[in-house]
Amino acid sequence: MDGIVGPLKAYLKKSDPATIDNLAFKLHYRATFVVLLVSMMLVSAGQFLGDPINCISDGVPGGTLELYCWIHSTFSVPSRWGKVSDEYGVGNPGEIAKNNPHPGIAPLEPGEDVVYHKYYQWVVFVLFIQAVMFHIPRIIWKHAEGGLMKNLVGDLTNPVLIIKKDERLDQVMNIKRYFKEDIKTHGGYAMNFFLCEVLAIVNVIGQMYLTDRFLGYQFSTYGWDVVSVMMGNPEDRSDPMNVVFPKMTKCTFHSYGPSGTINTHDSLCILALNIINEKIYVFLWFWFIGVAFVSILAIVYRLLILSIPALRVKVVMARLHNRVNQKMVEDILSCPNHSWIDQIGDYWVIYLLSKNMPTVAMKELIEELKPIMNPNPQYGYTTLEKDTNM
Repeated sequence: MDGIVGPLKAYLKKSDPATIDNLAFKLHYRATFVVLLVSMMLVSAGQFLGDPINCISDGVPGGTLELYCWIHSTFSVPSRWGKVSDEYGVGNPGEIAKNNPHPGIAPLEPGEDVVYHKYYQWVVFVLFIQAVMFHIPRIIWKHAEGGLMKNLVGDLTNPVLIIKKDERLDQVMNIKRYFKEDIKTHGGYAMNFFLCEVLAIVNVIGQMYLTDRFLGYQFSTYGWDVVSVMMGNPEDRSDPMNVVFPKMTKCTFHSYGPSGTINTHDSLCILALNIINEKIYVFLWFWFIGVAFVSILAIVYRLLILSIPALRVKVVMARLHNRVNQKMVEDILSCPNHSWIDQIGDYWVIYLLSKNMPTVAMKELIEELKPIMNPNPQYGYTTLEKDTNM
């Protein structure tokens, strides 16, 4: 098992040269990506449960029958799932359970509905595609970001440089020159990330819908139904895990007799792999709901940040532990020569810099940026200029 999740643990612990996003965004491209890949590996690791399907029927070799049923799918009889009342008009679940030891298994009667289970051949591929989809917003953002933050902070993320004042001040001056030369390009930079945040939440909601469709429109309430059955009386309704991921199914195999007549073999199949599938999708139901909820909160927070300039100042001040003059931060984030979208971009770049740089370096940078972004005679000279004069 460690051989399966070991490389993914390393990926989960891997850190970027510079922080360019937030926790909510990481839930998509890092945590959910790893969860889906681990799920895919568990499903594909057939050695833990043996063969994914085992079928029995008189007169048909086991290997041939299992291969046929795996390729052409198996089916269940919905009227024997044991629901109290549903579209099939089933009555007493106790009688059904007593007469049918295996949910969904019964002799077929003329005109009776059946449900075919074809999804299990595609579970591994769908999980992989979903993992890739959760990583796409990250790929788009990294391409749009272009390594800007990494180039700006350089080695300032290294705490050893805190005691090397000359090197730290040189890097701070490099950032100051960048702001002075390329001061109005941050609006698009910030909007690219905010759009990727929206893309991430659209993706998780879309993945919930696609999973629901993949599992025959039974995923939307799957996790809640499982919890309801576990908390209530299991005889009052069918187990949703048996409905969505049946462990015992039926398969019809046709062969030719000696005279050329068609012989029909009604077989029973055990889908051992569904023991893993049912648990994985219960977890994914709650995981997707949780990620979607956190993402919605992140979007609401982002809208507040975009709407309230004072909140942007408070966020930066909190990152700097209130060790910087608040009026300086207000002036930098409200440059009079900048449009609203450029001011948003200034906030986003300053915020990311505060996540990557030590507080002492960030304090020096704020003091250097104030005369550039919003000149004010109140401030005579900057920290670095004072050091030079001394």
